[in-house]
Amino acid sequence: MSRQFRGLIFISVLVALSAAILFIPRLDIGGFARGNEDSVFGLSLGLDLQGGTHLVYRVETEDGEPPTAEDMEGVRRIIESRVNQFGVSEPTVQLLGTPPDRILVQMPGLRGASITAMFSGNTVSQDGFEQFFVEELGREDAAVTQDVRENQLVLIAQLDSLEPPDLDENGNVVTPGDAERYRQAAKEHFPVTMGILFAPEPVEDPDATPTPEPDGTATPEPGPTATPDPEEPEPTATPEPETTVPSIEDVRQVFANIGRDEVEIEELDEGFYQVTLFNLEEAGFDEEGNPIPSEVDRIREGLEEVGDLAGLEPFGRIVQWTPGGGVEEAKALIGSTAQLEFRERVCAPVSPPSPDVEWPPDGLTQDQWAAERCNNPEYYTEQATDIDPDNLEDAFASVNESGQPIVTIVFDNEGADAFFRVTDRISRTGDLLAIYLDGQELVAPRVDPDIGGIAGGRAIISGQDFTPERARTISIQLRSGSLPVSLELLQERSVDALLGETSLRRSLVAGGVGLALLLLFVVSYYKVPGVVAATSLIVYTLMLLAVFKLIPVTLTLAGAAAVILSLGLAVDANILIAERTKEELRSGRGLLAAINHGFSRAWPSIRDGNISTIIVAFVLFWFGDRFGTSIMQGFALTLVVGVLLSMFTAFFVSRVLLRLVAASPIGRRSGLFVPVEDVAAPESAVGSQA
Repeated sequence: MSRQFRGLIFISVLVALSAAILFIPRLDIGGFARGNEDSVFGLSLGLDLQGGTHLVYRVETEDGEPPTAEDMEGVRRIIESRVNQFGVSEPTVQLLGTPPDRILVQMPGLRGASITAMFSGNTVSQDGFEQFFVEELGREDAAVTQDVRENQLVLIAQLDSLEPPDLDENGNVVTPGDAERYRQAAKEHFPVTMGILFAPEPVEDPDATPTPEPDGTATPEPGPTATPDPEEPEPTATPEPETTVPSIEDVRQVFANIGRDEVEIEELDEGFYQVTLFNLEEAGFDEEGNPIPSEVDRIREGLEEVGDLAGLEPFGRIVQWTPGGGVEEAKALIGSTAQLEFRERVCAPVSPPSPDVEWPPDGLTQDQWAAERCNNPEYYTEQATDIDPDNLEDAFASVNESGQPIVTIVFDNEGADAFFRVTDRISRTGDLLAIYLDGQELVAPRVDPDIGGIAGGRAIISGQDFTPERARTISIQLRSGSLPVSLELLQERSVDALLGETSLRRSLVAGGVGLALLLLFVVSYYKVPGVVAATSLIVYTLMLLAVFKLIPVTLTLAGAAAVILSLGLAVDANILIAERTKEELRSGRGLLAAINHGFSRAWPSIRDGNISTIIVAFVLFWFGDRFGTSIMQGFALTLVVGVLLSMFTAFFVSRVLLRLVAASPIGRRSGLFVPVEDVAAPESAVGSQA
């Protein structure tokens, strides 16, 4: 019995964890990030549910030799890092073929054009921005995603197309394009809220005696301190001087002077006002080329004339509005050559530059300074070197004599000379050689001062944090950064969302209703085994969606079909168990023995049927990988996960629950464990225990 309770506790923990994973849209624990706040349960949605762009590239080398698997992995990493720059939700970049020679790039939500917007103060939400495009501008094709850059919310509106501006022969704009028209509409739609704060100023008393000016005479030396007479009255305290701040009418007049009579002004506190206005004008030039100050500058100037302005902050102002080429821009970035750079990193000095300077700076300790002086961009500087990335011939992972993972790099003759000059210089200064790929730092090694300049064009890079995986990754990235490959676009297609967000939610509701009807039938026909089967299916559904979110599995329409199929297999497994248990009861076995034998008899059928399905799924996955059919791969992967999980819930969850119920007082009521037509089975056949 205790074993069954332990099993029940284990199942309860799995259910609680699965529910927590699903109902927290975005998981971020120790760098492990999963989920998407923009989709149902944070699941990753594929192109057919979200729409986007599908690209297939072939990788070709200059010498005509097929690329190796490691070369392909390096190119895949580079493309993946570039695709992530678009703020696309859950892009897919994977290798195709055996051996791989093609790369599949799927970018959900990416359309033919885009507008990247940033508002000061993060006052505009993703939903509000998308509603603006759909309802105000009539762009039903708009799909808005969001990103965070330097702690600032960035909104990206993906559109099918943007009309360019009409230009005359001299290049002057005759009719603004869509991007500029939408920008002007956004300024008129989204309000700008200004926070205005005045510092209190003392009120001058006309009756106050003016303080005499010093006459230049010497101040007498202080003498003994006089003691006050206790019989004299205590002197009264000097009253606090009165202060004043500009009134709300003063502020309103400032805005009226620049033609802003329509603004809304609210006094939040003494000297603290909130002003709401639309269509804030920016700085520009008049017809003669003279600069025109921005409206914020003119407001600030007027407020400074009426009081001591302590703060002026506009929230909701458009600080970035950049139209992009969408798919074309993505294709240009994906197909560009990887940029490998070797930079000399000049670390901050160990000792102070002069005796009167506090060192280390910023209150750091000596240990902290030793770690920060070469690793914190605030303290070091970098300069280019004459090492040409084209001179890097090879890079590979290996181990040294002590078994520590290292990366070996090899240069040609010209690169070897440049590498020697740079390493000889930094070995004497203690600086670093920083290696970057597409602007991202790969590694920044030191040079042993006892060795000096490294000659021969061959060197090793090691580090305390090096693992075999990290050494291999760095070697792949170094080699792919200088790999002379080209990408040929084989296939490009824009995929429309076959099932939009509204339809998706309705389909989920319909699926939930269908599942509820199925469970109702199972419970009404099989009674207690039906209740156990229904509970097992609910557990299965929660765990399956949680696993999809954690792996993560990108859910497509084909994947949804695989989920439904695996759900049917789970139902079938529970029906087999219930039927075999019924047969054992009719043969005269006791309830617990009937349950055990029922599971034993049903398991071979469940196992063989599910293994056959898994084999078919692996075949589908292989064909999908071979011919670049990602839909087939997604269906196969989803089906395998669902079938494996259905086997676990059918054999473990259902078994534990049935045994617990059979051992409870419910187990004494035989009519609750046989289907409707078998209620008349002999009592003795059910009630006896084996």
